[in-house]
Amino acid sequence: MDGGVERHVLNLSKQLVRLGNEVEVFTCKATRNGGTLESFEVIEGIPVHRYASVGGLGEFGKIWPGFGVDLLKGRFDVIHAHSFRHPHTDLSLLVSKLSRSGSVLTTHSPFHPGFVRGPLARALVPVYDEIVAPITLRSFDRIVSLTMGEAVILEGMGATPAQVVVIPHGVEEIHFRATDPAPFIAKYGLGGRIVVLCLARMNRTKGLGILLEAFSRIAPLAPEASLVLAGPSTSKLEEQFRDELVARSRSLGLGDRVVFTGRLSEEEKAAAYEACTAFVLPSIYEPYGIVLLEAAAHGKPLISTRSGGPSSIVTEGVDGLLVEPGNPEQLARALLSIISDAALQKRMGERAREMAREYTWERVAKSTSDAYRSIGGN
Repeated sequence: MDGGVERHVLNLSKQLVRLGNEVEVFTCKATRNGGTLESFEVIEGIPVHRYASVGGLGEFGKIWPGFGVDLLKGRFDVIHAHSFRHPHTDLSLLVSKLSRSGSVLTTHSPFHPGFVRGPLARALVPVYDEIVAPITLRSFDRIVSLTMGEAVILEGMGATPAQVVVIPHGVEEIHFRATDPAPFIAKYGLGGRIVVLCLARMNRTKGLGILLEAFSRIAPLAPEASLVLAGPSTSKLEEQFRDELVARSRSLGLGDRVVFTGRLSEEEKAAAYEACTAFVLPSIYEPYGIVLLEAAAHGKPLISTRSGGPSSIVTEGVDGLLVEPGNPEQLARALLSIISDAALQKRMGERAREMAREYTWERVAKSTSDAYRSIGGN
């Protein structure tokens, strides 16, 4: 499960069930890499219904209208949609009105700068935001924003302050437990190394090329440091980009000091966090940055960019450092300042762990349940 939205839905659903709610998930059969999943499955006690797509609108996602009929057949107190500007979101709103169910939308910060979008999305987003969004946003009973910055944007597009509630992502429990990093260190030959870890999809928006350039600048000053780029390639474009990064690391003379792990299991991710000295997410654009919270739960100092979500998580100079997106010089200075200062690592890591405790999925689910209950009071 590579996507942040999918992980969010799974973890929120599990916690809502633990709080005594009945939850069913309706989603698409198609996967990011072109695969197809089963029509129905029960995951950790949660019924998951999947539907075939009949087309797509680029970054607006797949169109899978079949779920609307099944939603109308059910008797749901609340229909909670995820992802703004997607066809399933607007259809779920229509169904909620027809069935007189409460309607909730978690938008998941889809406010990317234009340069990271494809041509179709660049053409459609302004039209949707100008004509459709004001109607859609005002029609939901509650709108969940991940950050205060996102809430401001949503209110500027037509949502009212009474509708919007800020509820961030949560951190999975595995990241608050002690994990042995030894197997990860042994597998990737990291014994005795200072490990700089980045965990992200091999996507250009994650700033991995910038990170590689920054690491090449500090490599001569920190010969004991290794860079670990962990994460999957979920499309052909991402596979091509990964190949470019591998070739670039060789041309920079970094040799085996840059490690590409590919996809990691949740247990391997936890071990990777434990193994690192500092965690970096150098995104050109980042709607949130769950991995920052996960690394923080392991007590690691954070380095990221002033790019939306990370600015709401990292407190500059307290639990990490923030740099301008796309600036390898600033990123190199931030990396060197942390990996060369053990006292700073310890102080920032401790503060990061304290911060992460505010982001448990139990807290997120309780806040979400409160949002559901508040609908009936209006």
